[in-house]
Amino acid sequence: MKRTLTRYLIAEILPPFVVGLLAFTVILLTARILRLIDLVVTRGLPLVETMKLLGLLVPTFLEITLPMALLLGVFLGLSRLSSDQEILALKASGISPVHILLPVGTLALGVALLTFLMAAWLRPHAQLALKKALYDIAKTHVTTGLKEKVFNDDFPKVLTYVEEVVPPGNSAQGVLIVDRRRPAKDSIIFGKVALILPDEETKSLSLKVLDGTVYERETHRPGFSRTHFNIYHFKLDLEEAFSPARGKERGPREMSLRRLTHAISQKREEGVQATAELMEFHQRFSFALAPVLFGLLGVGFVLVPTRARAGRAWGLTLCLLWLLGYYTLLSLAKALGEREILPPWLALWLPSIVLALIAAHLFRKALNESPLRIADQLDTLSSYLKRRLAAFKHRTS
Repeated sequence: MKRTLTRYLIAEILPPFVVGLLAFTVILLTARILRLIDLVVTRGLPLVETMKLLGLLVPTFLEITLPMALLLGVFLGLSRLSSDQEILALKASGISPVHILLPVGTLALGVALLTFLMAAWLRPHAQLALKKALYDIAKTHVTTGLKEKVFNDDFPKVLTYVEEVVPPGNSAQGVLIVDRRRPAKDSIIFGKVALILPDEETKSLSLKVLDGTVYERETHRPGFSRTHFNIYHFKLDLEEAFSPARGKERGPREMSLRRLTHAISQKREEGVQATAELMEFHQRFSFALAPVLFGLLGVGFVLVPTRARAGRAWGLTLCLLWLLGYYTLLSLAKALGEREILPPWLALWLPSIVLALIAAHLFRKALNESPLRIADQLDTLSSYLKRRLAAFKHRTS
C-alpha cells in the first residue's frame, strides 16, 4: 500500500516539476539567450561556442529553479488530488498527512541534494569555465576581428579605429580610441602603435599604446586637456562585451566550498570583513534547504481542511504567490546583509526560518484537521469573483 501510494504521489508531482523546471530556467535565461543571439548575429560568434556558453550558464540558474519547480510540482500535483476528492478518500482510508509527506519529503531531499551539488560544486566550476571561455573568445575576437579603417564598437562605450593592422594581427598602427566609460570625463586617445596584450593570469586584455596623445574633456568644463605619453595601457572589459559575468579575479561565486572556507578564515585572521564570502557560504546551504521547506509547505497547505479549491489553476496561483513572497524576502534580506545591516548568516537564513515556521504551522493544522481561515477567505473571494464575472457575462450576452 505504501509503495503504491509513494509511486502514485511521485507520478503526480514529477510531470509538473519537470515542466516547471524547464519553464523557470528558460524564463531566467531569456536575457542571456538574447545576449548570446546578439553575439552570433552581430559579432560572428560560432554556434558551437554559443551553445557552450549557454551550457555553462545553466548551472547558475538551476540552483534557483530546482526549489521553485519542486514547489510547483507539489502544489499542482496535490491540488489535483484535492480537487478530485482523492485527498479526502485517502484520509478516510486511514492515510494521515505524515504518510503523504514521506514520499514528498523523499523527493524533496533528492532535489535538495541536487541543489547543494549545483551550488557547492557544479556552479563554481561552471563559472570558472565560463570566464575562461569568454577570455578565449574575446582574445580571438579582438586579435582576428581587428580590421583596418573600420570603427569597432564591440566594447560598450569604447570606440576603436586602426589605420593598419600589422601581421599576425596582434599589433596595429595609427590607433584612435574613444573612451566614454566614465560619466564625468570623455577621453580620446591617439597613438602611433598599439600592441594587444592578453593576460592569462587575470583573464583580461589590454592595449599598450605607444607614442601618442590623450585628449580629455570633463562634462562640466569647456575645452580639452592634452597629455603626451610614451606608453599608455588601455584595459578592455571583456565581461561587459561578452557576458554579464563580473570580476577578473576568482570571486566567491567561483570558489569551491573548501576554497571559500579558507578565504573566510584568511580574512578573519587579517582582521578584514568577509561579508561577500560569508554571504555566498550561507547561501549555498540555505538554497539547498529550500526544497525541503517548500515540500513541507506544499503538503501542509494543500492538506489543511478548507472548501473546495479550483484544482491546478488554484495550485499554480498559490505557488507563484508563495515564490514571490519568499524571493522578495530573500532579496530584501540579502540587500541588508550586503550593506552589513544584518549579519550574513541571518540575512541568508531569515527567509528559510520564516518559511520553516509557516510550513510547520500549516502542517500542524493539517495533522489536527484544523481549518485555515485565510484559505477559506481566499476561496470565498474567488467564488465571489466568479459569480460576478458570470453575472457580467449574462448581462452583456
